[in-house]
Amino acid sequence: MITKILEWLANKSSSWLEMIAGIALISVMLLTGCDIVGRAFRMPILGTFELISFAGGLVIGLAVPVTSRMKQHVIVDILLERVSKQTRLILVVITRLMGVALFLILGYSLIKMGSHISASGEVTSVLNLPFYPVAYAMGGAFFVEALILVVDMVKAGGGKNG
Repeated sequence: MITKILEWLANKSSSWLEMIAGIALISVMLLTGCDIVGRAFRMPILGTFELISFAGGLVIGLAVPVTSRMKQHVIVDILLERVSKQTRLILVVITRLMGVALFLILGYSLIKMGSHISASGEVTSVLNLPFYPVAYAMGGAFFVEALILVVDMVKAGGGKNG
C-alpha cells in the first residue's frame, strides 16, 4: 500500500515537473525566435540571455525525474547481463541507494543555496530577476528524483524491474 502511494506521488510530481520543463523549453524557443527577428530589425529583446539561462536550468533540472522514471537515461548494463538475478538485485539496490543519497544531498544543497541567495537579495543585472526560485525548483526536482529511485529500489526488491 505504501509502495503504491509512493509510486503515485513520484509519478504525479515528475509529470508536473515535466510539464513545467516543457513550458520552459517552449518559452526558450519562442523567446529565441522573437529575439532573432527583433535583432534583424535592430530591436533585440532585453534580458533574453537571463531568461534563457533560467529556463535552460529549469528544463535540465526538472526533466531529470521524468527521464529516470521512464528509463530514458543512458544505462550501461553489460555487467548486469552477466551476473545472477540475486547479484543484479544487490547491484540495483546499491546503485539506487547511492543515487538517493546523492540527490538528497544535491536537493538539500540547492534549497540551502536558494535560501542564501534569497537572503542576500541577489538578482540578475538586466531584468532584476531573483535567482532563488530556480535553485528551489531544481532542489525540489532532485528530491522527487530521490523518491523515484526509492520506488525503483522497492519495485526491484519486489521482483519488478528497477
